[in-house]
Amino acid sequence: MNDFMNFKDKEIKDEVKAYIKELTEVNKRLKQEMEDCLRQRETLQENEEKFRVICALAQDAIIMLDNEGNISYWNNAAERTFGYRTEQVIGKALHMLLVPEKSQEAYRKGFSRFKETGQGPVVGQRVEVTAIKKDGTEFPISLSISSIKLKNKWNAVGIARDISERKKIEKENRLANREFSQIFNTAADGMRIIDRNFNIVKINETFSTLSGISRDESKGMKCYEVFSTPLCHTSNCPLVQILNGEQRIECEIEKNKDGDKTFYSVIATPFSAPDGELVGIIEDIKDITEGRRIHSQLLQSEKMASIGQLAAGVAHEINNPTGFVSSNLKTLSDYQDDIIMLIEQYRRLTTALKENMAIAEYPPPISEQLERIADLEAEVDIDFVLNDISDLVKESREGTERIKKIVLDLKDFAHPGEDKPQLADINRNIESTLNVVWNELKYKTTVTKDYGDLPEVECYPQQLNQVFVNLLVNAAQAIEKQGEIKIVTGADDGYVEIRISDTGKGIPEENLSKIFDPFFTTKEVGKGTGLGLNVAYNIIKKHNGTIDVESTVGKGTTFTIRIPAQKEV
Repeated sequence: MNDFMNFKDKEIKDEVKAYIKELTEVNKRLKQEMEDCLRQRETLQENEEKFRVICALAQDAIIMLDNEGNISYWNNAAERTFGYRTEQVIGKALHMLLVPEKSQEAYRKGFSRFKETGQGPVVGQRVEVTAIKKDGTEFPISLSISSIKLKNKWNAVGIARDISERKKIEKENRLANREFSQIFNTAADGMRIIDRNFNIVKINETFSTLSGISRDESKGMKCYEVFSTPLCHTSNCPLVQILNGEQRIECEIEKNKDGDKTFYSVIATPFSAPDGELVGIIEDIKDITEGRRIHSQLLQSEKMASIGQLAAGVAHEINNPTGFVSSNLKTLSDYQDDIIMLIEQYRRLTTALKENMAIAEYPPPISEQLERIADLEAEVDIDFVLNDISDLVKESREGTERIKKIVLDLKDFAHPGEDKPQLADINRNIESTLNVVWNELKYKTTVTKDYGDLPEVECYPQQLNQVFVNLLVNAAQAIEKQGEIKIVTGADDGYVEIRISDTGKGIPEENLSKIFDPFFTTKEVGKGTGLGLNVAYNIIKKHNGTIDVESTVGKGTTFTIRIPAQKEV
């Protein structure tokens, strides 16, 4: 500074000052730039560390290729996916390690274009290709490739994901869909899939034949436009019920086709998308007209078998009133002879009196006649006869009425019945049935009846009579010596309930689940067809009702029937 003060030239002083100031500013800028560089370097190092962590933790394989197609980066997921450690692949050509031999030539051609332009057939897209592991196993990957320019050369970044499991699931789904399609299209029953908006999604060939609509024509049509039923546009529509939470709908419908009645069984179940969302229903529709005909014949055959079983008893029931009617008529005939004799004597007396009108005193013949008449009246007890005639006639009339009722009930029971439901008094039906089967019951059972006040039931009366016959006869046969059959009826919540109980030997627990099966019987050979309870079960099911059984060995059995008062269509 002292040297500086020795300068005498002022201009030089000023220049030096300016230079020092400029150096100070440059130094400040250099210091700031150095600090910025250090911060940038720290940021770069931080970003690089983040990049390494992200790549290391990534579930997908991340691979970088230089401009020659050699591997320059290989993350942990790539090691797991392909089986090579990082040091085994860095600097190696990707196609030599990972691409199946059959695809390597195409890979070389594609990469040649990429080196010049950064473009290629798969750049910027996600594609599915076959790769190869270190052990030689080929497997599918989903691959996306992006281009990046480093030092004026195009490099590539690939992200690969092993999709073997997805492909396996897709294959299983294809197989499942193929199986479903085969089952669907070759099913003997008509089948259709309906979406939530009542649109037909798909029908099978059987349904096409059943409805007369081709599979192509049916797509997009409303379900009620093809094979409409009485359930359409009601709350009983299967789709409506499934959407309201039901899991399975079974019903029978009736259609008129060319003047003939055709019956179908319909089963509807939920149809869901792969994610479980309810998208509609699948319906199984089967023509059961022939089965109904066979069932009707079987029902009639069983009814006739029951009538055959009861024939001897019915004949006995008819013979009893016929016998006392015949006996009474014989007694009436004898009475009639006595009365005729008495009347003859009266007539003779009258004649004699007329001939002797002029005589003041009765002649001896008249006196004798009068005596004989008096003796005869005493002998025949004319007063008793005249009174008894009235009783005998009354008893005879009751007997003939009994015969008439038995015959009429038997006729009603044997009648096939109307094809349409009718209103019936269940209590009266039970009484009629008891009248028919009474000979099977009266010798070893006491029948106790507790009838409730029932509404009339819309039903098939003759078929319900068949149910009552089967249950009553079975109850009597279950009682070995003496016992009781109790019949209780009542109405509850729109249903009529009938309980038929016996004090018989009961049903073993292992047989309870089988008693409604066709041809199952515990009776001796020749004493049971095994169809009675099965027929009863199907009749009650036809009425949309239920039949349940409770039994204790040695104590007895109770059958409980519940049927709706108004038959559901």
